[in-house]
Amino acid sequence: MSVLVVGGGIVGSATAYFLARDGVEVTLVDKNDLAWGASGRNPGYVWTHTRAEGIQISFGKAGRALYDTLADELDDFAFRAAGGMVYFFEEQADLFPGFVESRRAAGLPMELLGPDEARERCPVLPEDVAGATFNPLDAHVDPAATVRALARGAERAGTTVRSGVDVTALSVTGGRCDGVLTTEGPIAADLVVVAAGVWSPGLVEPHGVPLPIVPMRLQMAETAPAELRFDQVLYGPTGLKQYALTKEIEGYDAEAFTHPLETVLPGTELLELAAQRADGRILLGCPMDFPGFDDRPTTGGLGLMFGVLADHLPALRDLPIERVWAGLLPQTEDALPILGPVGAVDGLWIAAGHVFGMLAGPLSGKLVAQMIQDRVPDFDPEPFRHDRESVVGASAALRKW
Repeated sequence: MSVLVVGGGIVGSATAYFLARDGVEVTLVDKNDLAWGASGRNPGYVWTHTRAEGIQISFGKAGRALYDTLADELDDFAFRAAGGMVYFFEEQADLFPGFVESRRAAGLPMELLGPDEARERCPVLPEDVAGATFNPLDAHVDPAATVRALARGAERAGTTVRSGVDVTALSVTGGRCDGVLTTEGPIAADLVVVAAGVWSPGLVEPHGVPLPIVPMRLQMAETAPAELRFDQVLYGPTGLKQYALTKEIEGYDAEAFTHPLETVLPGTELLELAAQRADGRILLGCPMDFPGFDDRPTTGGLGLMFGVLADHLPALRDLPIERVWAGLLPQTEDALPILGPVGAVDGLWIAAGHVFGMLAGPLSGKLVAQMIQDRVPDFDPEPFRHDRESVVGASAALRKW
């Protein structure tokens, strides 16, 4: 059996890795370089902290556990299992006992830290911080290095990796997908896995397969190396209002979690975060909006991010910025990926829709590889079917995840 994987991001590279490791003939193709899209432009959070109770949290925890194995199997990808924190101030403090209780009920080993302990663990936090939550399961990776490590592992197992090959269409003959058409000519395969992120619908929808994945733009910046060091990945309070689980906690007040600067940029949400690389550079994020396929950073989005973080984390105010960028994350209605075969087109599989791709991507690739080989998957794939109600009935106005 030969398998062609379209998309050289975290999901496509993981699919190729787990297939090739089992002896399957695999070709991995991407229009650009590996990790060119969302997989190389996100902050590298392996984040379980705010996954919703139920399938999201169980799938997230399984995805996080897989990283412990990959860290031993693959080339170094800067995996750091130092936990994650959500810091907060006095105006938000009343919500957090309930937040921690709900997270523990969902199966996370969450702690609630007072201001002194929070600053002791993470010295970048300000003097007026009221406390922080801490989840030891959260981790950080270099996202592009993770993709490359998976791809190199796949290559060592026999995968052919072809970068700079633009797949223009699927080749479907007699109701069966038998390869793809590319700018370099046709490539034949017994089975095709479309793992092209936000570009996946453009390949499969011409064949009558609806795939409601919406591109969500995420903007980021990176500082010069800083002498101040911290290990945990950080979220700030403004980011918590993006999650339905927060709004369900008694006493939630949207105004307390809204920075004044956010009111001047309607249509843009702020997922307030900071994480430090091993070399001392600090990743800052993330304004989020839905501009279609425009992946350019904006003055408004970056201004909002810099203003809020300079207010909440003053220790970072004077750090020089070395680069800024944006990426397009694939958003589904229920924040779960779409994984598995497409019944309407034999030989066509989907592995796309990963808005939390660094957490769920490697496990998704492993599940697809297992299903292709008719093996019992490590995780029940039923919630990720392409024809589930939350996908089929998806509307343009996506619910908060």
